[in-house]
Amino acid sequence: MARRETVRDIEAICRLDLDSRELRRRIAERLTRLVPADSYCFGTIDPTTLLITDDVSAGLTPAAAAAAAHNEYLVDDVLKFAALARSEVPAGTLGAATGGDPESSHRYRAVLPMIDARHELRAGFVVDRRCWGAIALFGDGGRPDFTPADVDVLRLLSAPVAAALRRAVHRAPADAAPGPAEAGVLLLDQDLRLLSENPAAKLWRDELAWSGAELPIAVLEVAARGRGAALPAYGRIRGRSGRWLSVHASPLSGGPYPAPLAVTMHPAPAAEVAEVLLLAYGLTPRERDVLERVVAGLPSRAIAMELHITAATVQDHLKSVFAKTGVRSRRELVATMLDL
Repeated sequence: MARRETVRDIEAICRLDLDSRELRRRIAERLTRLVPADSYCFGTIDPTTLLITDDVSAGLTPAAAAAAAHNEYLVDDVLKFAALARSEVPAGTLGAATGGDPESSHRYRAVLPMIDARHELRAGFVVDRRCWGAIALFGDGGRPDFTPADVDVLRLLSAPVAAALRRAVHRAPADAAPGPAEAGVLLLDQDLRLLSENPAAKLWRDELAWSGAELPIAVLEVAARGRGAALPAYGRIRGRSGRWLSVHASPLSGGPYPAPLAVTMHPAPAAEVAEVLLLAYGLTPRERDVLERVVAGLPSRAIAMELHITAATVQDHLKSVFAKTGVRSRRELVATMLDL
């Protein structure tokens, strides 16, 4: 009974018109009444890169966040968020994933002790085969491990929570703040600690930082992936002002000491913003085909010829796109997709 009520309550929260952070706060508050946790981290995920782009958390420290990012992208371990995003059952406990031997997990040995945790329950929130968020719940040694029933609750919530997070992508945050126009550059050491930055980088960090941590979770995630990659890592994040940012990270070379990591942050190009919004509005593949050509400036007849459909069918698709995006004209549609 309690599980059913929790699922119903969270599904009702998901139907509210909330920005992403308030949505996640309310879901976490209701969820942890059924599934007690001493700390948690509830992040949004870019469905293309599978990078965590923002987090709402309780009981975590900046040092633990950096260690978790290192574990997520640079260490072989179980129950990674990217794996959960592709799993038929997008939830599980660390105990079960290690076959009852959590000591075999690097995360158990290196990350959980930093927050006095002994147990972990993770879930990805997936809809239409796209992951829009993930949560990790932690329990200390005074609690029993999370149960299969707890896993089942998160499994049931995966799709409705993912759909709500997807809708929230195109809703501007309530507490907007301005961001700079120029690119920010940071240098991080091998442990993802800040070495130096230009003035614009400090402003961009303020634009992305919600918790007061020195480095926002999105920067840590991109940096951790970039440190272990041959090619630059990339992420796109929405800041407090509602503006979209591109974040790139890659290791520098040369010099007698371990090479620092360079991270750049700048306003995201319109095409990158349009890509994530296409997914966020839940458009069908054919609606995306039509919308991409509208943004390119093609008239209905030319779109019909390219897609081998009738002009009337193009208009039907546009009506559906207008309804899903909440606009009334092509001009509004283009402005919305290009973040103008």
